[in-house]
Amino acid sequence: MASFDESLNDQLREVLLQTDDLAWVDKSLAGLSHKMLWRDPETEASIALVRFEQGSGIPSEHKHASNQFMFCLSGRYVYLPTGTTLTKGSFYWNPKGVVHGPTLAEETSVLLEVYDGPHYPERPSFYDNDEDAR
Repeated sequence: MASFDESLNDQLREVLLQTDDLAWVDKSLAGLSHKMLWRDPETEASIALVRFEQGSGIPSEHKHASNQFMFCLSGRYVYLPTGTTLTKGSFYWNPKGVVHGPTLAEETSVLLEVYDGPHYPERPSFYDNDEDAR
């Protein structure tokens, strides 16, 4: 019988993605696309690159069902009611359940977005399908 460490090693493996090789996938919200890097099927936690084209953004207030973390890789992305602005090198944490938005990409913006659980308690009206809200 294998030891705990050996059986665990049989289940785990390293994964390397070259994000430049992944295609941007458009969402039903105009100007938003993503590259899904990782998703836990049990908890719905995820890590993705998201891109907002200049002039696009989230059109209304909303809240998340888990903590949202974003690191801005490029661009200028603004939370309109508060003026909170993400620029290259900015880290943003939005705690679970906090109402925020709308937002606007003043420049095309690429963000590394991490959720520690499901994205939304229910599908927001700005998406026309459940998959885009995941």
